[in-house]
Amino acid sequence: MFWLYVWGPLRPFAYPAGDLLPGPPFTLAILVCAALWWVPSAYFRTHAFEQSGRVYDALGVRQFRRFVPDGDLANRWVRRRDPAFRIIRNRLSALSFIERTKSSERGHLVLLALGLVSAAFALALGWYGWAVYLTTGNIVANVYPIMLQRYTRMRIDAVLQRPRQARAG
Repeated sequence: MFWLYVWGPLRPFAYPAGDLLPGPPFTLAILVCAALWWVPSAYFRTHAFEQSGRVYDALGVRQFRRFVPDGDLANRWVRRRDPAFRIIRNRLSALSFIERTKSSERGHLVLLALGLVSAAFALALGWYGWAVYLTTGNIVANVYPIMLQRYTRMRIDAVLQRPRQARAG
């Protein structure tokens, strides 16, 4: 919606008239955002401060996980109908799910960066309400999903690192 207001088709009469398209610095920033899709694989490694999961618990990521697609509530609902349902059934599906978390995190990272550029552009235009709205929405729609992907990957990695006999018990 923000960009439709900037480009004009939905711009209210109270908003400034004229060409408000971003100049070269913002255009370059948008290209850099898109390039984030190709972050190096080292980006996806979990760091020491993430290993215990406490940081994610303190930030409410476990509560956020309840409400997302494939989250706790959705899985509980599916298991009512199919008690054998599991997203991760074995080591191979766990490794596949880790790749899925990376892809999802990559997408949210790109969208986060684009959202920050949009909020910065709104700020530059003096559209402070839009800047606040875009920043707040970006946190909920991208920062929390990124943290959730990292948290999930960390938990799966921890299980996969355990010796096989410890996992069987």
